[in-house]
Amino acid sequence: AGVVCGKAQAIPFGTAVSAEVSVAHPWDQRVSPEMPDELMQKDDASRLLRVWSAGLILKQVVLLIGPAIGVSCAGAGLAQAPLWVWFHIAGWCFFAFGTELLVCGDRPACQSNFSYTMPSTVLNIFDVCTDALAAGVMLASYNCEDCRLEATWEQVAAKSALPVSIPLWSIALLAWLATLPQCLMPLYISSARDDQFIGFDLLGFETVASATRRKKHLERNSTQERFMFKFFLRLLAENAFQIHVQITIAGLSIALTGWTPAVDIMLISIYTTFVVLLFKFCQLWPDFWLVFESFKSDMPAKVVFLNVLLAAFVVVAYALAKILALFVCPQHLLNFDGCAEFDV
Repeated sequence: AGVVCGKAQAIPFGTAVSAEVSVAHPWDQRVSPEMPDELMQKDDASRLLRVWSAGLILKQVVLLIGPAIGVSCAGAGLAQAPLWVWFHIAGWCFFAFGTELLVCGDRPACQSNFSYTMPSTVLNIFDVCTDALAAGVMLASYNCEDCRLEATWEQVAAKSALPVSIPLWSIALLAWLATLPQCLMPLYISSARDDQFIGFDLLGFETVASATRRKKHLERNSTQERFMFKFFLRLLAENAFQIHVQITIAGLSIALTGWTPAVDIMLISIYTTFVVLLFKFCQLWPDFWLVFESFKSDMPAKVVFLNVLLAAFVVVAYALAKILALFVCPQHLLNFDGCAEFDV
């Protein structure tokens, strides 16, 4: 007689016995076919979110105050950022690439999306960096004795359809502050939620976000949350507000000093922001109908949702018109009633 797993069984004499005993341990990380495909364990994902959230905030602070060190004044317009900031930005872009490459490894869930989403990830990080750099260059320009950006802005603001008396430097700083929630929110998500893909999506890590996204019973709720976070924090707060401020600063500088290298750098940030803005609209469009249908019979909520979406389209269209005005209008700026006119 032989004993297998505590159960006595009769075995004829001379028969070879081959038994494989499998013991399920609580630390066994194998995932059954019924479970969602997980790219990382929750603790690892939370740790990575915290590191990159803190890193992106620190990086933006460096790019905000860094241009004051070694800035080159360019007369009445924008100052030119020092060369070292571009090595700083390039390092963060390569760091983002390496992070996703390391996380993905040989996982099929990641490899299938890597070639498609990796350029988007690097572009997102580059966009966040150049936005902070644009605000930093604007603030550094005020240290130049001949800078007349603020005086010219006062003329433009007084003749605009919506006259404001807010200093230009404070608007640039406010536009930068509007980008911080997308870096701060993942710090909360890393400790308060089981699903980490929204945090990675907010930080711009498209590959990791798409691979860690739940596919089954959480799909509808996750889609709604992803749409709301990405629409309000990344599309509106980060890009839509930022691009209008940058175009205004670039137009003022062109009117004062012409097409300088500092303006060219600002245009790089403007073009990057606009491309990322269009990408985000394309990414959110498939989720639009799911979110719209989630309101069901709540007609007032549907009306508000459609109005907000329409306002976002108007903001993007007006940003495109302001970019064209940089090359068409005599003084390179656009107001609601046509090309802006002011004394330089």
